[in-house]
Amino acid sequence: MAERTHLEHFLEKAETTLEEAQKTFDDSQRVQEGDYGEYIQAQRNLQELNDELGTLMHAATPEQRDQLYRTQIQVNQLQNHFILKR
Repeated sequence: MAERTHLEHFLEKAETTLEEAQKTFDDSQRVQEGDYGEYIQAQRNLQELNDELGTLMHAATPEQRDQLYRTQIQVNQLQNHFILKR
């Protein structure tokens, strides 16, 4: 079972990463494109988050897995947006 504080910390990190990546993606959608390096870094952060999610899901309780699964869906959707934008 994953520790509750570890899970809470991870979910906060996930939320922050998702917000930053969404802002980067939104900036890239404007007429003036955003910073390409920032765009690539946001993609890396999302992939790292997704990798960590997979690892954490193995140690989580069923209730925790549900929370993590919802977060994983958000990460995957945003990753898809980045890929399709390219």
